[in-house]
Amino acid sequence: MGTGKQKAAKIAEGNIGLQRADSEIICKDQKSEAEKSKNPKPGRKQKPRAIKINDSDLIKLTVVHFFKNKINELIKKIPDPRKAEMCTYSLTHLTWLGILMFIFRLKSRNQLLKERETDAFLDNLLSLSGSNEEDVAHPDTMNYLFERIHPQEFESLKTQLIKELIRSKVLDAERLLGSFCIAIDATGLFAFTSSHCDNCLITKHTSGTITYSHKILDAKLVSEKGFAFSICSEPIENANGSYVKQDCELNAFYRMEKRLKESFSRTDLCILSDGLYPCQEVFDICRRNGWEFIIVLKPKKIPTLYDAAIEGTKKYINNKIIVETKERKQEISWVHNLRYHTNTLNVIFCKTTQKVNGKEIITSDSWVTNIRPNARNVEKLVNKGGKQRWKIENQGFKEQKCDDYELEHLYGENSNAWKNYYQLLQIAHMITQLIAYGDLCQKLQEYSPAKNSSNPIRSFSEYYNTVRNFVRRICESFRNALFSKLAYSLIGKIQIRFSSG
Repeated sequence: MGTGKQKAAKIAEGNIGLQRADSEIICKDQKSEAEKSKNPKPGRKQKPRAIKINDSDLIKLTVVHFFKNKINELIKKIPDPRKAEMCTYSLTHLTWLGILMFIFRLKSRNQLLKERETDAFLDNLLSLSGSNEEDVAHPDTMNYLFERIHPQEFESLKTQLIKELIRSKVLDAERLLGSFCIAIDATGLFAFTSSHCDNCLITKHTSGTITYSHKILDAKLVSEKGFAFSICSEPIENANGSYVKQDCELNAFYRMEKRLKESFSRTDLCILSDGLYPCQEVFDICRRNGWEFIIVLKPKKIPTLYDAAIEGTKKYINNKIIVETKERKQEISWVHNLRYHTNTLNVIFCKTTQKVNGKEIITSDSWVTNIRPNARNVEKLVNKGGKQRWKIENQGFKEQKCDDYELEHLYGENSNAWKNYYQLLQIAHMITQLIAYGDLCQKLQEYSPAKNSSNPIRSFSEYYNTVRNFVRRICESFRNALFSKLAYSLIGKIQIRFSSG
């Protein structure tokens, strides 16, 4: 009995040991499962992060690279209408404050009031303006100045900056057969249900309502890369409320052309405009000023000229080329030496076939021009000339109205004020385009102390993904971080190149 009990006890003890071992194995398995749940297998491997840069450095380096100290020098030459002994803030300080409001697309002076309240904003503003104020001016102080400065002063500032870009050959690659393409068009700015001022345009609708509005004619230097730089502007408005016939776009052009010629007397220009402009007076102006032109020609605008051109294409069948790419097919034809009063003109026709969302789309265009087309240059005249007119609509007015520049917002009630804000918006848009279409974003990543082999260099569009992200980040950077030592170290040591981004 004793021996049997001892054997049974040993077996039981062994079973307990096995149970303990089994329980330990189970615990280990459970523990490993718990660890797995806490540290699951990774999903898609994340791409290497981009090198972080100080976003506001883009403003500092772009301005210094393209304009040196010209902006502040030109601003200082503007006659200050204020009493000098009562001024706390300099012209450069207040002008830059207005430009930054549009670079950051703050939409209103009230929003600028909130964004300016950081030490970094003040220090960065002073770095740009070259002034030494103790705080950032109130937007009402800025508006007080803009109500009193003649709009022609900021118009001249904008023009001088464009001339600086031309003089330094920055835009030489954008020329069409040696000339800069200047798109001319008008756009609406503000509309009211009651009279805003004596200069409002008045539109009476069939419903019996009346609209009071302001419009402006703009000349923009446009290019294939996407640039749309305003170089000259002319308000379309009635003179002091007394008129026989209301002001219109063509009359504004007749006023503008004199200033455009005076400002760019030694620069070769090619005027691009829509179907409103083919007329004897416009042709004469271009001939007198030595300008080339490519103007949209509609069948009903000058029927005799259009019909003669159609007959010419049937007679000169060899004046035709076909340009094919993966995206489209273009059939381009042209006619020479068509007489219209005292002018000898040429007409170009282009039929474009392309697929959009699986559907075949056919468009037909026609232009009248004083440039003699031939098989070697006609494709450039069409695609780098005539078709670039749309840049003033899309990269110009549409972007300024729909992408938070708020072109149609009345920043200042006074006539001088809203015209001055318009000019500062154009300068801000110019600076933004120089940033967006240049490779400075890549340069800052390349020279960044944080650069290593695992960090890819990304283009502007890859780095910011959207314009909205760019604006948000550059504004926050300007408010919260000083221009970096890297930015100051790169001044004068880098070249900024452009791409069709």
